[in-house]
Formats: sequence, structure tokens, C-alpha cells
Amino acid sequence: MMDVAPYLYLMRHALMKFGPIPESEWDRNKHLSVELLHLKKGQHFVKIGDIPDKLGFVVSGIFRVYYNTEQGEERVFLFRSENRFLSAYRSVLEYEPSGFGIQALEPSFLICLPLKEYKRLLAESTCWSNVSRQYMEDLLVEKEQREKELLSIDATSRYLSFKTRYPDVENRVSQYHIASYLGITAVALSRIRKRLCEKKA
Repeated sequence: MMDVAPYLYLMRHALMKFGPIPESEWDRNKHLSVELLHLKKGQHFVKIGDIPDKLGFVVSGIFRVYYNTEQGEERVFLFRSENRFLSAYRSVLEYEPSGFGIQALEPSFLICLPLKEYKRLLAESTCWSNVSRQYMEDLLVEKEQREKELLSIDATSRYLSFKTRYPDVENRVSQYHIASYLGITAVALSRIRKRLCEKKA
């Protein structure tokens, strides 16, 4: 059986970016009912329409968070890779079907925390509720920045922003998924890349 302790250390380190977690608080909850989950490329952590029952922390791998347009097209909204958290948070908080799908784009390994455990932590400790609130605020800022880019800057600028925001992603996912994130076709993305390469030459 795989030892979960090293991965919990990574998760704690990631959580502490959003607020302090005293050693005493961590020790009190170090026996959380976490699950180790392996997903193959193409498998879903959350499908559109699911009501999620757990939160995930990416130990290895990469995921796309996507939605369907009114025209029935899939659009990538975000990417998530190592040391990031995963869930359809609005669905988790409001216990309603998810409007987003979360799919592994390569073989991936997650630590999963049951939703009931997460809600217990929030109810029992101001430490965890403060960390969670700060994380939610960061998600809101990320969402607003993403929406602003889609509405106010051109495709080339969105591509350059993507490269800055996700420096580890471009060589790990298909051109199709990058184009979907940018809101353009794969052919248009290829042209943008070609123009940028020509400028550097």
C-alpha cells in the first residue's frame, strides 16, 4: 500500500500559500480519510452534470477544465497541473450538477479528500475556513482575469498570456486543447506560432 504521508506534505505546502496552518492544527487532522486516485489519459475526475463528492490535489499529471457552449462545442477554461487543487467548486459548495468537466490529459495521480471531510474542517476550524476563503478569492480573481482576456485582447495576446500563465503546459497537451483555451481554431494557432517565430528570426 502506498504511503500517503509525502503527498500530504506537498498538499500542506500548497495550502499554506493561502494562509498559515499551525503544526498543531495539521497534526489534529493528519489522519484525514484521503484517497489516492490514479486516472488514465482521457479519464474524468468530474463529468459535466456530476455532483462532485470530493476535492482533488494534483500530485502528477495535467487536467483540462472545460465547458460546453450553447452551440455544443467544448471549450477549455483552465488547465491544472502539479501542486494545484481540483474540483467544480460551485457545485461542491451548492451541491448542484457541475457545469464543468475535468479531464486528465495525461496519466495522472491525485490525492482526494471527501467533501464531507472538507466541510467538517471548515465547520471545526477558523484556520481551515480562512485558508479556504483565500483560495476561493484567488479562484475568483483568476476567473475574472480569464474572462477579461477572452473579451478584451486579441488571440496573439491571449496566446502570449497563456505561455506566461502555464509555462509547463504547452509541450504536454495537444494544439487542439490550447486552441480551445484561446477560443480559436488549431489552424489559427499554428499561424500565430509561425508569425511569432518569424519575428524572432
